[in-house]
Amino acid sequence: MIHCIIIDDEPFARKLLADYIKKVPFLSLKGDYSSALDALTAMDSEEVDLLFLDIQMPDLSGIEFLKVLRNRPYVIFTTAHKEFALEGFELDAVDYLLKPFDFSRFLKSVEKVRSLTEPAPLPPSESKAYIFLKESHQHVKVELEQICYIKGLKDYLRIVTNEQQHIVLQTMKALQEKLPTPPFIRIHNSYIINLDQVEAVLSNQVRIRGELIPIGPTYRRYFLEVLGKLGL
Repeated sequence: MIHCIIIDDEPFARKLLADYIKKVPFLSLKGDYSSALDALTAMDSEEVDLLFLDIQMPDLSGIEFLKVLRNRPYVIFTTAHKEFALEGFELDAVDYLLKPFDFSRFLKSVEKVRSLTEPAPLPPSESKAYIFLKESHQHVKVELEQICYIKGLKDYLRIVTNEQQHIVLQTMKALQEKLPTPPFIRIHNSYIINLDQVEAVLSNQVRIRGELIPIGPTYRRYFLEVLGKLGL
């Protein structure tokens, strides 16, 4: 169950979100607030996994509110102002719902959160231990155990292995779907790592081959859950 709260100064917007949340079996509404300041106190006493957060609000904006949170839950911004989208995603928000949005768009958004909170099933034993990557005008065979990490570079991916690196034209999401979880896990909007290659886990980073890779706030909880299930 994903426990969520709503923070929005518009009564109609809060009611609409509350109605949508009631329709989704894996969501549980813990409260709705017209002020980010009021929500701060509630979050100290409530278990909150997901915030539906408006941006333009009196006293404290949604973006300012998110910046002061020490332990961020997953965040879906809900706003009528599309100009804040870039800053919202830079804060590692899961999604950005532009008002007005319908239930199907809402459901697509919360499914993203669900996919982050529920680790993917282990790959079948017959899964191959290699992958073919399209690099320039050829398909290169790369053994999965040799991959250290993958970094997103706009429309490209940089795949770093023990011996070399590959630059491929592919989306992070498309490649992630082809990789077994674990050992491959996404820990940031721009990084997928191979747990078998991790040398150390720091507070907000992991070290692989001497390089420090950030753990995004959105992925931190899921990452720790995976480590716990692996007995780490």
